[in-house]
Amino acid sequence: MTTPNPTGKLAYGQAANYDAVDDRAVVTAVTGGRLGLVRPVRATPGTGLQIVIAAGWVGTASCSDLTSAVVGSREDMIVQANPGPASGSRNDVVWCSTNPDEGTFELSVMTLAQSAGLAGLPLVNITVPSGANLASQMQLVPVDARIDRRTLSVTYMGTGGGFNDYNATSWAAAVGRGVESMPCFMEPGQWYRVRYIAHCCSLVGTIPPAGTRLEGAVAIGERTEGQLPALSILRRGFVFAWPFFTVPTMIQAEYVFRHNLNDAPVWRVFDGRIWKHPQNVPANVSIRPGGYTDMGPFVQTFTVEDIGS
Repeated sequence: MTTPNPTGKLAYGQAANYDAVDDRAVVTAVTGGRLGLVRPVRATPGTGLQIVIAAGWVGTASCSDLTSAVVGSREDMIVQANPGPASGSRNDVVWCSTNPDEGTFELSVMTLAQSAGLAGLPLVNITVPSGANLASQMQLVPVDARIDRRTLSVTYMGTGGGFNDYNATSWAAAVGRGVESMPCFMEPGQWYRVRYIAHCCSLVGTIPPAGTRLEGAVAIGERTEGQLPALSILRRGFVFAWPFFTVPTMIQAEYVFRHNLNDAPVWRVFDGRIWKHPQNVPANVSIRPGGYTDMGPFVQTFTVEDIGS
Protein backbone atom coordinates (compact mmCIF):
# COMPACT_ATOMS: atom_id res chain seq x y z
CA MET A 1 0.00 0.00 0.00
CA THR A 2 1.34 3.41 -0.93
CA THR A 3 0.72 6.37 1.37
CA PRO A 4 -1.19 8.65 1.02
CA ASN A 5 -3.24 6.65 -1.50
CA PRO A 6 -6.45 5.76 0.43
CA THR A 7 -6.60 2.14 -0.69
CA GLY A 8 -5.46 -1.13 0.83
CA LYS A 9 -5.80 -4.89 0.77
CA LEU A 10 -8.50 -6.84 2.56
CA ALA A 11 -6.96 -9.05 5.23
CA TYR A 12 -8.16 -12.62 4.83
CA GLY A 13 -9.83 -11.58 1.62
CA GLN A 14 -7.53 -12.10 -1.35
CA ALA A 15 -8.82 -11.49 -4.87
CA ALA A 16 -10.75 -14.23 -6.71
CA ASN A 17 -13.75 -16.28 -5.71
CA TYR A 18 -12.64 -19.51 -4.04
CA ASP A 19 -10.23 -19.26 -1.10
CA ALA A 20 -11.04 -15.58 -0.73
CA VAL A 21 -14.73 -16.04 -0.11
CA ASP A 22 -13.97 -18.91 2.28
CA ASP A 23 -11.59 -16.64 4.20
CA ARG A 24 -14.22 -13.93 4.44
CA ALA A 25 -16.79 -16.47 5.60
CA VAL A 26 -14.42 -17.41 8.45
CA VAL A 27 -14.14 -13.72 9.43
CA THR A 28 -17.94 -13.49 9.41
CA ALA A 29 -18.26 -16.58 11.58
CA VAL A 30 -15.68 -15.68 14.23
CA THR A 31 -17.09 -12.14 14.59
CA GLY A 32 -20.66 -13.41 14.80
CA GLY A 33 -21.52 -11.33 11.76
CA ARG A 34 -20.82 -8.14 13.68
CA LEU A 35 -19.43 -5.10 11.91
CA GLY A 36 -17.43 -2.22 13.33
CA LEU A 37 -14.07 -0.89 14.37
CA VAL A 38 -11.87 -2.79 16.81
CA ARG A 39 -9.50 0.16 17.18
CA PRO A 40 -10.95 3.64 16.64
CA VAL A 41 -10.02 6.08 13.92
CA ARG A 42 -8.12 9.32 14.50
CA ALA A 43 -8.85 11.98 11.89
CA THR A 44 -7.25 15.44 11.55
CA PRO A 45 -7.50 18.24 8.96
CA GLY A 46 -4.70 18.30 6.42
CA THR A 47 -3.82 20.77 3.69
CA GLY A 48 -6.82 22.36 1.99
CA LEU A 49 -9.66 19.85 1.82
CA GLN A 50 -7.48 16.89 2.81
CA ILE A 51 -8.38 14.77 5.84
CA VAL A 52 -5.64 12.62 7.36
CA ILE A 53 -6.72 9.20 8.65
CA ALA A 54 -4.00 8.25 11.12
CA ALA A 55 -2.39 4.81 11.08
CA GLY A 56 -3.51 2.14 13.50
CA TRP A 57 -7.22 1.72 12.87
CA VAL A 58 -8.65 -1.73 12.19
CA GLY A 59 -12.14 -3.14 11.89
CA THR A 60 -14.50 -5.64 10.31
CA ALA A 61 -16.38 -4.40 7.24
CA SER A 62 -19.25 -5.85 5.27
CA CYS A 63 -18.71 -7.13 1.74
CA SER A 64 -21.30 -7.38 -1.01
CA ASP A 65 -21.72 -11.17 -0.74
CA LEU A 66 -22.89 -11.57 2.90
CA THR A 67 -19.32 -12.05 4.12
CA SER A 68 -17.01 -9.79 6.13
CA ALA A 69 -13.41 -8.69 5.71
CA VAL A 70 -10.79 -7.20 8.01
CA VAL A 71 -9.77 -3.67 7.02
CA GLY A 72 -7.22 -1.27 8.47
CA SER A 73 -3.96 0.52 7.89
CA ARG A 74 -0.57 0.70 9.57
CA GLU A 75 0.20 3.91 7.66
CA ASP A 76 -1.49 7.31 7.46
CA MET A 77 -4.01 7.68 4.63
CA ILE A 78 -5.42 10.84 3.06
CA VAL A 79 -8.91 11.45 1.70
CA GLN A 80 -10.33 14.51 -0.03
CA ALA A 81 -13.34 16.25 1.54
CA ASN A 82 -15.96 18.07 -0.51
CA PRO A 83 -16.57 21.85 -0.26
CA GLY A 84 -19.49 23.08 1.81
CA PRO A 85 -22.92 23.88 0.37
CA ALA A 86 -24.02 27.39 -0.54
CA SER A 87 -26.30 27.52 2.49
CA GLY A 88 -27.03 25.41 5.55
CA SER A 89 -24.81 22.45 6.35
CA ARG A 90 -24.28 18.92 5.06
CA ASN A 91 -23.59 15.60 6.79
CA ASP A 92 -20.81 13.63 5.09
CA VAL A 93 -18.89 10.51 6.06
CA VAL A 94 -15.48 9.00 5.36
CA TRP A 95 -16.54 5.60 4.06
CA CYS A 96 -14.37 2.49 3.71
CA SER A 97 -15.72 0.68 0.63
CA THR A 98 -14.84 -3.00 0.14
CA ASN A 99 -14.13 -4.57 -3.25
CA PRO A 100 -14.08 -8.33 -2.55
CA ASP A 101 -13.50 -9.37 -6.17
CA GLU A 102 -10.36 -7.24 -6.22
CA GLY A 103 -9.40 -7.99 -2.62
CA THR A 104 -9.11 -4.28 -1.78
CA PHE A 105 -10.76 -1.47 0.14
CA GLU A 106 -10.88 2.26 -0.59
CA LEU A 107 -11.57 5.32 1.56
CA SER A 108 -13.62 8.19 0.16
CA VAL A 109 -15.87 11.01 1.31
CA MET A 110 -19.59 10.92 0.48
CA THR A 111 -22.88 12.11 1.92
CA LEU A 112 -24.65 10.03 4.52
CA ALA A 113 -27.44 9.42 2.01
CA GLN A 114 -24.96 8.03 -0.53
CA SER A 115 -23.51 5.62 2.05
CA ALA A 116 -26.89 4.03 2.83
CA GLY A 117 -26.83 0.35 1.89
CA LEU A 118 -23.21 0.32 0.73
CA ALA A 119 -20.90 -2.53 1.64
CA GLY A 120 -18.06 -1.40 3.88
CA LEU A 121 -17.68 0.58 7.07
CA PRO A 122 -18.04 4.24 8.20
CA LEU A 123 -14.90 5.76 9.70
CA VAL A 124 -15.53 9.48 10.30
CA ASN A 125 -18.69 11.61 10.46
CA ILE A 126 -18.22 15.08 8.97
CA THR A 127 -20.40 18.16 9.47
CA VAL A 128 -19.71 20.51 6.56
CA PRO A 129 -20.85 24.14 7.09
CA SER A 130 -21.88 26.40 4.23
CA GLY A 131 -19.01 27.83 2.24
CA ALA A 132 -16.37 25.58 3.83
CA ASN A 133 -13.35 25.16 1.57
CA LEU A 134 -10.91 23.82 4.16
CA ALA A 135 -11.06 20.60 6.15
CA SER A 136 -10.14 22.65 9.23
CA GLN A 137 -13.51 24.41 8.93
CA MET A 138 -15.38 21.10 9.23
CA GLN A 139 -16.31 19.10 12.32
CA LEU A 140 -14.64 15.68 12.19
CA VAL A 141 -16.12 13.09 14.54
CA PRO A 142 -14.35 9.71 14.26
CA VAL A 143 -16.51 6.63 14.64
CA ASP A 144 -15.69 4.92 17.91
CA ALA A 145 -14.75 1.24 18.19
CA ARG A 146 -18.01 -0.60 18.78
CA ILE A 147 -17.70 -4.19 17.61
CA ASP A 148 -17.62 -5.53 21.20
CA ARG A 149 -19.69 -2.79 22.74
CA ARG A 150 -23.15 -3.53 24.14
CA THR A 151 -24.07 -0.05 25.43
CA LEU A 152 -24.20 2.16 22.34
CA SER A 153 -25.34 5.41 23.93
CA VAL A 154 -26.09 6.91 27.34
CA THR A 155 -27.41 10.48 27.45
CA TYR A 156 -28.98 12.66 30.11
CA MET A 157 -31.55 15.47 30.03
CA GLY A 158 -32.43 16.91 26.62
CA THR A 159 -30.73 20.17 25.78
CA GLY A 160 -33.98 21.64 24.44
CA GLY A 161 -36.18 20.83 27.42
CA GLY A 162 -34.14 21.49 30.53
CA PHE A 163 -36.19 22.07 33.67
CA ASN A 164 -38.70 24.38 31.96
CA ASP A 165 -42.41 23.57 32.28
CA TYR A 166 -44.28 22.82 29.07
CA ASN A 167 -47.79 21.97 27.84
CA ALA A 168 -47.36 19.49 25.00
CA THR A 169 -50.42 17.37 24.21
CA SER A 170 -48.97 15.19 21.43
CA TRP A 171 -45.78 13.46 20.28
CA ALA A 172 -45.13 16.20 17.71
CA ALA A 173 -45.71 19.03 20.20
CA ALA A 174 -43.23 17.50 22.69
CA VAL A 175 -40.28 17.68 20.28
CA GLY A 176 -37.16 19.01 22.01
CA ARG A 177 -38.60 18.54 25.49
CA GLY A 178 -37.18 15.09 26.22
CA VAL A 179 -33.78 13.55 25.69
CA GLU A 180 -32.18 11.83 22.69
CA SER A 181 -29.40 9.37 22.00
CA MET A 182 -26.12 9.76 20.23
CA PRO A 183 -26.13 8.27 16.68
CA CYS A 184 -26.22 4.46 16.94
CA PHE A 185 -25.25 1.96 14.24
CA MET A 186 -28.01 -0.58 13.50
CA GLU A 187 -26.83 -3.89 12.04
CA PRO A 188 -29.10 -6.37 10.22
CA GLY A 189 -30.22 -9.21 12.49
CA GLN A 190 -29.18 -7.54 15.75
CA TRP A 191 -31.59 -6.94 18.64
CA TYR A 192 -31.60 -3.57 20.42
CA ARG A 193 -33.10 -2.22 23.64
CA VAL A 194 -33.90 1.49 24.02
CA ARG A 195 -34.84 2.84 27.46
CA TYR A 196 -36.14 6.25 28.46
CA ILE A 197 -36.53 7.16 32.15
CA ALA A 198 -37.82 10.47 33.54
CA HIS A 199 -36.87 10.21 37.18
CA CYS A 200 -39.08 12.87 38.79
CA CYS A 201 -41.65 14.26 36.36
CA SER A 202 -44.70 16.05 37.80
CA LEU A 203 -47.74 18.17 36.94
CA VAL A 204 -47.90 21.78 38.17
CA GLY A 205 -50.17 24.79 37.77
CA THR A 206 -53.80 25.33 38.68
CA ILE A 207 -55.16 22.54 40.86
CA PRO A 208 -57.56 20.53 38.67
CA PRO A 209 -61.06 19.56 39.85
CA ALA A 210 -61.36 16.54 42.12
CA GLY A 211 -61.56 13.30 40.19
CA THR A 212 -59.59 14.60 37.17
CA ARG A 213 -57.78 11.80 35.43
CA LEU A 214 -54.18 12.96 35.23
CA GLU A 215 -53.22 10.86 32.23
CA GLY A 216 -50.21 11.23 30.02
CA ALA A 217 -48.14 9.37 27.45
CA VAL A 218 -44.46 8.49 27.21
CA ALA A 219 -42.91 7.29 23.97
CA ILE A 220 -39.71 6.47 22.12
CA GLY A 221 -39.11 7.42 18.51
CA GLU A 222 -36.34 7.13 15.95
CA ARG A 223 -34.97 8.92 12.93
CA THR A 224 -32.07 8.45 10.52
CA GLU A 225 -28.94 10.34 11.52
CA GLY A 226 -28.94 13.76 9.90
CA GLN A 227 -32.72 14.18 9.96
CA LEU A 228 -34.33 16.90 12.07
CA PRO A 229 -35.89 15.91 15.43
CA ALA A 230 -39.30 16.85 14.06
CA LEU A 231 -39.00 13.92 11.61
CA SER A 232 -38.58 11.34 14.39
CA ILE A 233 -41.12 8.52 14.02
CA LEU A 234 -42.90 7.26 17.15
CA ARG A 235 -42.06 3.56 17.59
CA ARG A 236 -43.28 2.61 21.07
CA GLY A 237 -45.65 4.49 23.38
CA PHE A 238 -47.29 3.88 26.76
CA VAL A 239 -50.14 5.54 28.64
CA PHE A 240 -49.59 6.30 32.34
CA ALA A 241 -51.20 8.28 35.15
CA TRP A 242 -49.63 10.80 37.53
CA PRO A 243 -50.71 9.46 40.94
CA PHE A 244 -50.85 12.90 42.60
CA PHE A 245 -50.84 16.51 41.46
CA THR A 246 -47.46 18.32 41.94
CA VAL A 247 -45.81 15.13 43.28
CA PRO A 248 -42.86 13.89 41.16
CA THR A 249 -43.02 10.34 39.88
CA MET A 250 -40.78 8.11 37.78
CA ILE A 251 -41.96 7.47 34.22
CA GLN A 252 -40.25 5.10 31.82
CA ALA A 253 -40.59 3.46 28.41
CA GLU A 254 -38.75 0.58 26.76
CA TYR A 255 -38.49 -0.34 23.08
CA VAL A 256 -37.00 -3.72 22.08
CA PHE A 257 -36.69 -4.50 18.39
CA ARG A 258 -34.67 -6.35 15.79
CA HIS A 259 -33.11 -4.62 12.81
CA ASN A 260 -34.50 -6.65 9.93
CA LEU A 261 -32.12 -9.09 8.25
CA ASN A 262 -33.09 -7.66 4.86
CA ASP A 263 -32.45 -4.04 5.85
CA ALA A 264 -29.21 -2.21 5.20
CA PRO A 265 -26.98 -1.12 8.11
CA VAL A 266 -27.93 2.41 9.13
CA TRP A 267 -27.11 5.09 11.72
CA ARG A 268 -30.14 6.09 13.83
CA VAL A 269 -30.92 8.60 16.56
CA PHE A 270 -33.57 7.72 19.17
CA ASP A 271 -35.49 10.10 21.42
CA GLY A 272 -37.96 10.00 24.30
CA ARG A 273 -40.84 12.40 24.96
CA ILE A 274 -43.64 12.88 27.48
CA TRP A 275 -46.94 14.70 26.93
CA LYS A 276 -50.26 15.08 28.70
CA HIS A 277 -53.62 13.76 27.54
CA PRO A 278 -55.40 16.72 25.86
CA GLN A 279 -58.86 15.71 27.12
CA ASN A 280 -58.04 14.59 30.66
CA VAL A 281 -55.47 17.18 31.79
CA PRO A 282 -56.63 20.84 31.82
CA ALA A 283 -54.82 23.39 29.64
CA ASN A 284 -53.70 25.37 32.71
CA VAL A 285 -51.77 22.34 34.03
CA SER A 286 -48.16 21.98 32.85
CA ILE A 287 -45.56 19.21 32.80
CA ARG A 288 -42.48 19.83 34.94
CA PRO A 289 -39.77 17.37 33.80
CA GLY A 290 -37.45 18.09 36.74
CA GLY A 291 -39.80 18.12 39.69
CA TYR A 292 -37.74 18.49 42.85
CA THR A 293 -34.74 16.34 43.56
CA ASP A 294 -31.51 16.41 45.52
CA MET A 295 -29.97 13.72 43.29
CA GLY A 296 -28.25 16.10 40.89
CA PRO A 297 -29.23 17.71 37.59
CA PHE A 298 -29.68 14.61 35.46
CA VAL A 299 -33.38 13.90 35.79
CA GLN A 300 -33.89 12.12 32.47
CA THR A 301 -31.82 9.17 31.22
CA PHE A 302 -31.77 7.60 27.77
CA THR A 303 -29.86 4.44 26.86
CA VAL A 304 -29.46 2.33 23.72
CA GLU A 305 -28.07 -1.21 24.04
CA ASP A 306 -27.10 -3.89 21.54
CA ILE A 307 -28.44 -7.10 23.10
CA GLY A 308 -27.26 -9.63 20.50
CA SER A 309 -28.52 -11.51 17.48
